[in-house]
Amino acid sequence: MAKTAKPKTAAKKAPAAKPAPAKSGEPQPKLQMPAMGRKIGEPWVDLPDGKALANWGRDEEIAYNQTNRQTEKALFYRRTFDFLTDNRVAGDYHEYGCHRCRTFRMALTEARLHNLQTMKFFAFDSFEGLPEPTSTTSVEIWKRGALTTTEGNFMKMVREHGHYADRVTTIKGFYDESLTPALRQKFLDTENKVALVNVDCDLYESAVPVFKFLDPLMQEGTVIYIDDLFAGHTGSPNKGVARAFLEYQKKTRWRFVRHLDIGWWGRSYIVYLEKSGPDGVL
Repeated sequence: MAKTAKPKTAAKKAPAAKPAPAKSGEPQPKLQMPAMGRKIGEPWVDLPDGKALANWGRDEEIAYNQTNRQTEKALFYRRTFDFLTDNRVAGDYHEYGCHRCRTFRMALTEARLHNLQTMKFFAFDSFEGLPEPTSTTSVEIWKRGALTTTEGNFMKMVREHGHYADRVTTIKGFYDESLTPALRQKFLDTENKVALVNVDCDLYESAVPVFKFLDPLMQEGTVIYIDDLFAGHTGSPNKGVARAFLEYQKKTRWRFVRHLDIGWWGRSYIVYLEKSGPDGVL
């Protein structure tokens, strides 16, 4: 009788090597993210085991966090543009703090998907990073010059993205200098009201002039997304952008109803004018 051949034993795969760090100016390597999805049976989600995370380090952690955070933001923009179009809230998009053009490209994409042919897009940023902080934060990297995307690089990303680049306007400068009464009057005289605004300026001293500038430019139905509501100050509502927003609510005629949560850090509100209802909310 012929001998039965023994099944071949599969060769053990060597552990995947971590990608070498990219040199300055080179594309960053793509890191392999662990699968975390739905599962039939306990524990009902797929969780990476020890083998999957054997080579997990700080670079992987950063990529993992950014993937989750930007996914949350993209979902917010998808839902909010649906809200705006379904409720017939017409107007423009403002973004205060435009580092890396991430959420700005999300807005451009959703505007195109919803065929918003008249919406304009305004990017307010120093394009030199953060100003010198005059208030304390719990984020050590929030220093003068941090989070810099130059105006040229910003517009390059807008053009490469390919949606409505001809309707994008940049307003360069630190907010206490650039958001002047004359500029606000120009917006009132020549531009549409704001449909959606992203306030992503990190610091209390940056947020105060933003809310003041925005006040007459909003309308009923405007959605205001505050990106750093619970970031930078161990989540305290008495500091940072949260403090600026609460102080602003005491001065304005507008009321704000809580709308959507964005991750652990941000929240959006719908602007309205009724004299009774929620007030001073976070």
